[in-house]
Amino acid sequence: MNLQVIISGDGWVLDRHGKLLADAFGGELRTEPQPMPEDGVTYLMNYAQIRKHRHNGRNTAGVALDEMGHIVSMLTHAEPALEGYWNLACMMSDALVPMSETTRNSIDPTDRDKATTIPLPVPDYITKRRPRIGIAGIRNAANEHRKGWDLVDRLRAAHPEWDIVTTGGNLTEPEMLAWYRSLDVYLCASRYEGGPMGVIEAYAMNVPLVIPLGVGWCDCALGYGYIAGDYADMDATVECALRPIMGSAEGVAQYIEAHRKLFDSLGV
Repeated sequence: MNLQVIISGDGWVLDRHGKLLADAFGGELRTEPQPMPEDGVTYLMNYAQIRKHRHNGRNTAGVALDEMGHIVSMLTHAEPALEGYWNLACMMSDALVPMSETTRNSIDPTDRDKATTIPLPVPDYITKRRPRIGIAGIRNAANEHRKGWDLVDRLRAAHPEWDIVTTGGNLTEPEMLAWYRSLDVYLCASRYEGGPMGVIEAYAMNVPLVIPLGVGWCDCALGYGYIAGDYADMDATVECALRPIMGSAEGVAQYIEAHRKLFDSLGV
């Protein structure tokens, strides 16, 4: 597919969405548009906020509109101060991609039939950052079963895409604070406990908890509960806890598939 995705290039979150699309469809990621063949596509990420990419009715960033192939403009929101650019982009584009129905409803009715609402997937997932799951404690033969280290081994083997980390020893207070702050989720895999302290420490640091029901004082904390010792339930509960933090592969797949249908509708 002959596609160029135009981004700001300043590291803004939409640059990562642009890279996702360019990679998915074999396109080029650019900060300046170049002339394209008639069957090509120029995809402008958030035209209005990037001053140099705004349409002026004749060209975008010095490239004539009739030399850019099919023009697709992604719209984040309607901003009264940019209403002129907004209306012009809607008029000059072959397709519009508002990120919400609220944005779509702000498009002039005469151009609204060009619009396909495609919500953005969660940004952190696009960066391919591995979610970090922490487990406090030192593993030894005496606590192997009680602490559920066998369950942790299964979880690590099943999810190489997750970064499952332990404290690995005694930490100083500054080290402990830094460790908890680095986590996306704290997991207690214990089958039975007198505490554990890690749950209270993570709770105090506002780290989302995945905790076994009825174990120690876990029921005193607010978190995602699972049946103690039940690997399948623990696995599903960790996934549930990560979902609002990391998004999902399904969200990214839906984003790409929605654009595939959009490009197909343009005949490219």
